[in-house]
Amino acid sequence: MVVPFLFPALAVYTLIFVYPAFDAVRVSLFQWNGFTTRMTYIGFGNYRHLLSDPTFWVSLRNTAVIAIGGGAGIFGLAFFFSAILQREIRGKKFFRALMFFPIVLPGVGVGMIWQFVYNRSWGPLSAFLNAVGLGSLDQTWLGPKLIIPSLTIAVIWTYMGFYLVILMAGIDKIPKSYFEAAKMDGASDWRTFWLITLPMTWDVLVVAMVLWLISAMKIFDLIVATTFPSPPRSGFTMTIFIWERAVGAYTPVFELGYATALGVVLLVCVVAGVAVLRLITRRERIEY
Repeated sequence: MVVPFLFPALAVYTLIFVYPAFDAVRVSLFQWNGFTTRMTYIGFGNYRHLLSDPTFWVSLRNTAVIAIGGGAGIFGLAFFFSAILQREIRGKKFFRALMFFPIVLPGVGVGMIWQFVYNRSWGPLSAFLNAVGLGSLDQTWLGPKLIIPSLTIAVIWTYMGFYLVILMAGIDKIPKSYFEAAKMDGASDWRTFWLITLPMTWDVLVVAMVLWLISAMKIFDLIVATTFPSPPRSGFTMTIFIWERAVGAYTPVFELGYATALGVVLLVCVVAGVAVLRLITRRERIEY
């Protein structure tokens, strides 16, 4: 009886998500600038092109670095701060809200903040290093060599609070008696985390990691704003590369067919990444 009521939602989902995805595969088989009706069928020519395009491999690598490195930083810090905020401390809700705040800001605004932080002429990071006598460590933070680590730090700062709140919601559901029993048995904080907190928040953690992986592959506005007016080629991610090829953002080249092929590859990477993540994080469900 419930199935017929699913058809309207399924129809809308198919129209908005499924059809464009399949149509993107069709468009990726053509050479097309996106501004005319002239489309030249080239089969898998766009896919052969991207396999020999060094910018594609740089963009794919950078996207993976931000996803994996950013994820490690985000969830490592989220668990660290959740252990602190789990205690009965004054201002607990305030600090939780403060850490959540960056995700509320527009991505462009966050990017402008980090562009200011990394500015070598008047940014606070370079000024601090010079003030404490560490001027030799001052670098062109958004230059070709350091742009990906710098962007990863910005991403961690932006997203950590969001996943902290998710993990805290999972931790809050664990019965307090478990922690009290562990404390009475003399368990250390690390042992309590490893044997109680992590296993009992595993399902929440897996969902959070899946959400992060999908989000990491799509980060766009923060990177564009941080690297304005244009990032070096060594700082391209898949979303930036797709944007450049599609609308000629940094070069007067319009290759919507090629950009669509890049988008299809990105979609495959997301689906494959989620599948692998689900496979390696599979474990017996704990009931409590």
